[in-house]
Amino acid sequence: MDGKRYRLRAAAGSYWLLDLWQDGRAAKPPVELNESGAMFWELIEQGMDLQEMALFVSDHYGIAAQEAKLDAEQFMEGLKSAGIVL
Repeated sequence: MDGKRYRLRAAAGSYWLLDLWQDGRAAKPPVELNESGAMFWELIEQGMDLQEMALFVSDHYGIAAQEAKLDAEQFMEGLKSAGIVL
């Protein structure tokens, strides 16, 4: 294992975030992500913080910086509510 706790996988037309540090007693199901969520996850893995992700998304998709920041914040809140520990 490479030490990373979570691994992003694509399957069945969706993206799945798998927790690799489970002991099997109370296994957590993978978290399903859409394409935007998968992109945000990949940006996190590249070491970007919330502000950097928002700027990247704003530039990449040509949307307002505030909208991109809101999207990034909502994604991070979704991870938190799913029990994803960064």
